[in-house]
Amino acid sequence: MDDQTVRLRQKYRQFRVLVMGKANAGKTTILQKVCNTTDQPVIYNGQGEKINLSAIAPSRERGEHNIENEMIFKANSRYVFHDSRGFECGSIEEFKIVQDFIEQRGKATKSSKQLHAIWYCLPADNASRLLTGAEARFFQECDPGAVPVIAIYTKFDDFVLQTQQFLTSQGWDEDDAFDEASRSALNCFTEKYAKVVNTTRFPPKRDDLSFTSYTDMDKTGAKCDELLEKTADALGGDALRQLFVCIQRNNLDLWTKWAVKR
Repeated sequence: MDDQTVRLRQKYRQFRVLVMGKANAGKTTILQKVCNTTDQPVIYNGQGEKINLSAIAPSRERGEHNIENEMIFKANSRYVFHDSRGFECGSIEEFKIVQDFIEQRGKATKSSKQLHAIWYCLPADNASRLLTGAEARFFQECDPGAVPVIAIYTKFDDFVLQTQQFLTSQGWDEDDAFDEASRSALNCFTEKYAKVVNTTRFPPKRDDLSFTSYTDMDKTGAKCDELLEKTADALGGDALRQLFVCIQRNNLDLWTKWAVKR
């Protein structure tokens, strides 16, 4: 480990991510894959005290949720995740909470409090309603400032299946329809639906860093390398980018690609 890496780790103990999206958007699965674990995260409140979720009745869990709560997976405690759960209800109050959190954490001078990235999970299984309610309001009204937003299209395998079903309804053989759907679904989704997100007032990072899509994330061995690469590329400044690469465990590919880019 070189001197610069040691200094970075001393200054930036953890990498902080705000995770956004509907309750069924596949957020937890993505975070588990990023941290290479199947365990649930440990939750801490804003004072660093562990929250015992088993003592919270399911009907009260949403009311107990706070965006300041920190989710940390033991498999990689260098990540700190915040969940915007509740934002999808679309209320003015919830929108203001998220907006204030992004603004305050994005401008925080204390490195341990800074927000470094936003991952917005958008389920692709209902592509025609990709941006509705809270999602549309976020990309139209919430200025993330210098904090990069990466759009993650989850449940993309459902979109592939829907494409196959459409082709089959047009007379295609089922196997041929599947092969064609697997080949063309991403381009179709990008041109017809994903571009809607990029025409908003505050879109995710533009160009080829705009988004990443995922299929079969529930399967053993599934990885999020593309998300990690795009997050690293979207970060401002080599120091923060190097920190992000440093906290990846068991990911030699990302180390190698970053070294080549440098």
